[in-house]
Amino acid sequence: MTMKKLIIAFAAISLMMSCKSAQSTSGTQKIAEQEKTSIENFTENNTWELVSYQGQAPSEVGFVKRIPTLIINENENKIGGNSGCNSFGGQVDIDGDIITFSKIFSTKMFCQGVPEHEYFMLLQQPLKFKTKGDILQFIKDGDVILEFKMRKNE
Repeated sequence: MTMKKLIIAFAAISLMMSCKSAQSTSGTQKIAEQEKTSIENFTENNTWELVSYQGQAPSEVGFVKRIPTLIINENENKIGGNSGCNSFGGQVDIDGDIITFSKIFSTKMFCQGVPEHEYFMLLQQPLKFKTKGDILQFIKDGDVILEFKMRKNE
């Protein structure tokens, strides 16, 4: 009788362990799906328009004539957009929730009062990013420094 109880106990423990493992795998799949949806909008078909620059509306900091835009093409590791004055391009690297823009180049029109240089300086450092629906946030030291709203390209 004792051997029978021991076998039943072992079987019950094995069953509980396999259920726990299945739950863990399911949780991992959910996290992977969330990560996928956070970058699935990084295609050439979507333009991100700046809505907040270090907590202020773009027009309050000098982006008066044109609102900066950003296109992130994760498949080709490229970026493009407009800085509020000049068109620009470059490369992008995404590692988890960290995004890094590099080799940024731009046209060289003069635009007085536009904080283009400061905008590029913010973009050229590794930043944590977060998406919430059609909102993209770049975060540094726990603060949202740039916030964009997605606009689908036609």
